[in-house]
Amino acid sequence: MRMRYTISLFFVLLLCGGCRKLLDAGEPVDTQPSSFVYQSNISAAAVLTGLFYDMSNEGAWMGGQGLSYLCGLSADEFLLQQENELSLSMYKNQVIPDNVPLWRLLYNYIYRANAAIEGLTAATKLTPAIRQQLTGEARFVRAFCYFYLVNLFGEVPLVTSTDYKVNATMRRTAVDQVYERIVQDLQEATLLLRTEYLQADLIAVTKERVRPNKWAAMALLARVHLYRNNWQDAIAAATAVIDNKAIYDTVPLTKVFLKDSKEAIWQLQTVNATITADALLFIQQRPVFASASLVQAFENNDGRKQFWLVGDNGSYPHKYKETDGNQPAREYLMVLRLAEQYLIRAEARLRSGDQTGAFEDLTVIRLRAGLPRSALNDNQPLMKAIQHERQVELFSEWGHRWLDLKRTDQVNAVMHTVTAAKGGQWKPYQEWYPIPRSEMLLNENLTQNKGYED
Repeated sequence: MRMRYTISLFFVLLLCGGCRKLLDAGEPVDTQPSSFVYQSNISAAAVLTGLFYDMSNEGAWMGGQGLSYLCGLSADEFLLQQENELSLSMYKNQVIPDNVPLWRLLYNYIYRANAAIEGLTAATKLTPAIRQQLTGEARFVRAFCYFYLVNLFGEVPLVTSTDYKVNATMRRTAVDQVYERIVQDLQEATLLLRTEYLQADLIAVTKERVRPNKWAAMALLARVHLYRNNWQDAIAAATAVIDNKAIYDTVPLTKVFLKDSKEAIWQLQTVNATITADALLFIQQRPVFASASLVQAFENNDGRKQFWLVGDNGSYPHKYKETDGNQPAREYLMVLRLAEQYLIRAEARLRSGDQTGAFEDLTVIRLRAGLPRSALNDNQPLMKAIQHERQVELFSEWGHRWLDLKRTDQVNAVMHTVTAAKGGQWKPYQEWYPIPRSEMLLNENLTQNKGYED
């Protein structure tokens, strides 16, 4: 993992012609020495704007190279229709060290966040409020990337600087230690970020939700606490978001993924097109159908099956509807949304003994889907109902199903049968993706995940 990028190297990407107003970085700063970048509010803001622009415009987060698609293939969500080497290896749970997605892009984002944090820390001429906001954004991005790295690969190098000599020889870091950094970054971000959503100048307030704010950091923190079994902390963080009714609320199923949805906590803006990459993938290209197990998981009269799955020959994900590239963008890619917060709080409440509270949160999600209140009233069936709601509410989104199977210790039981049906053979070590061979060649201190050794 040799990260020899300089700050100026990525500035050339900041001002792409398709960049819309919320991601408009202003004048190019790629020709300026890095020591001058943090001398003005405009050029400093352009650093994070450029990072969000790239996150909105390339693999890792969307389309055929994105988490939603690749992790859905790894889990039990999809029936693969169009094969290529990577998709087939993910689908059969036979990922090989020579063809591992996501790692390099996530570490590139982390490197750029680290560079921003270092530059902002040393800056002396920025408006304090702008420096604070930008630092919060950089810490949020770093935490977001590490959350996925640690859940996809297990132990990973914890890179927090831009010193390539150090980074290039780092060993893998214990999962608990990585999570400590994630929590620290998110706690800092909740203190640094504004409560409003801001435009690219970091001054004007906007209704669009493409830059993270305090509540985005709080929402991700709620998820992290759930994954770490910190039930009371998860409840507190999720409640802080849910109770903010002035900004967030559930909306009808047909409006969830619109760019002005009140359910949206953080979205990625489409920048070089007017339709999302996931709409292009799932609706136009259709490389997958929904698996039989996913289709059968929906109850009768579940509105999510009606509105979020479509197809004559086989149902395919249809959460994003817009496919006319000649029309103004009406949808942005949803990253964090309110329904997940209700499900986080439901699970955390139940695990901490609050059955009534868990039932209430579950009911919010079921009623929105057109389903009756659950009649379950004891812990084990109610927990099963919560996990069921996560499956049918969050399918084809951000690897939720794949990560849920792993964190709830269901992965071996479920995937033993599922992988065989997909033409593979499940082995427990396959819950982790291998470390890319190319990174191990560059860093002799990196070790391979068990089962993938030569």
